[in-house]
Amino acid sequence: MNNDTINVDISKKWQLLLWKVFLSVAIMFMVVEVIICLVKKDLGMARGAYMGLYVAIPLVIYAGVLSGTLYVLKKNKLTENGADWLVSMMMFVIFIVPAFEHYDAIVLALLPMVSIVITAVFANQNITLVMTLLTFCSLIINDIRLYSLFEWKEISFWAYVTASFGLVLVLSVVTFLLNMHTKELMESIGNFTVRQMNLMTELRKDPLTGLYNRRSFEESLEKEIRRTEENGEKAYIAIFDIDHFKNVNDTYGHSNGDVVIKALCKMLKEKSKDYGLAFRYGGEEFVILFNNIELPKVINVVEDVRTEFRCYYFQFMNNSGITCSCGVAEYSKGESAKAWFNRADNSLYQAKEAGRNRTVVSE
Repeated sequence: MNNDTINVDISKKWQLLLWKVFLSVAIMFMVVEVIICLVKKDLGMARGAYMGLYVAIPLVIYAGVLSGTLYVLKKNKLTENGADWLVSMMMFVIFIVPAFEHYDAIVLALLPMVSIVITAVFANQNITLVMTLLTFCSLIINDIRLYSLFEWKEISFWAYVTASFGLVLVLSVVTFLLNMHTKELMESIGNFTVRQMNLMTELRKDPLTGLYNRRSFEESLEKEIRRTEENGEKAYIAIFDIDHFKNVNDTYGHSNGDVVIKALCKMLKEKSKDYGLAFRYGGEEFVILFNNIELPKVINVVEDVRTEFRCYYFQFMNNSGITCSCGVAEYSKGESAKAWFNRADNSLYQAKEAGRNRTVVSE
């Protein structure tokens, strides 16, 4: 996993988190409007008209914007940058509705400013710039409406306009500065996460062969059982054991024994890559965990490995060569991981007892 992948994952989490936050904000706005409608005596219009204008219409807008945004995010059709733009526009719409409806309340009229600051989580200067311009436009529209609504003194109106525009400008500058630091922070988090993921991957692998280790196999086995129980697909365990491997170590030395192990592991990895995962279970025992595959294909893969290994030429050996045996077992519904593995292991034992260099499939 690289840094770009980590950054994309972080961005997706931010996007979904912001969606949840603004779902809550929209619900809060709706609840307040309903309370006002029910409690306030002088609404300036009929209660039904107020419900339609200040509750029903915003509800439709919020529902459309939030559901549409979530649908697109879940589809994963947009690039990371495109999704950031989508969420930013969603935020602006959520804020602009009460700002336009309650333009006579100065605090609510300034709500779109908040969307400028929140864009800092995306560390995108272009998004911040567009949010700033949209906020300026909303302020201009609301200021024009406010001017015609109240009997302002000339100086007090322009003081309000100057203060609101100045606040937007200050927030924009601060957010531009935050963007630079946020980008650096996200890169640092990405680098740290990549290092952690690489470390965790290394801990899950056998250092000699590069295959996943026994602990990884046991975890994968439990996951495979859950997956198989859910979708009904077939899964198989194939256990390989190098025949007379102790004689190899005793005769040619442990370093040459490692050469034999690595040769077999390379074959296991290459042959199984399209059908499952290969693991080093321990010592000279190895496992392939097959998923969504039929038995004839499993046998083909297993026999390819066994035949190629038998024919492999090791420079340090005589022409006698070396072989491996294999036991195969299909997962049975409701079976435990231990029982499934033991059936494959018993099949391996039968292959050994029958003369080695062969494959036995569990009944």
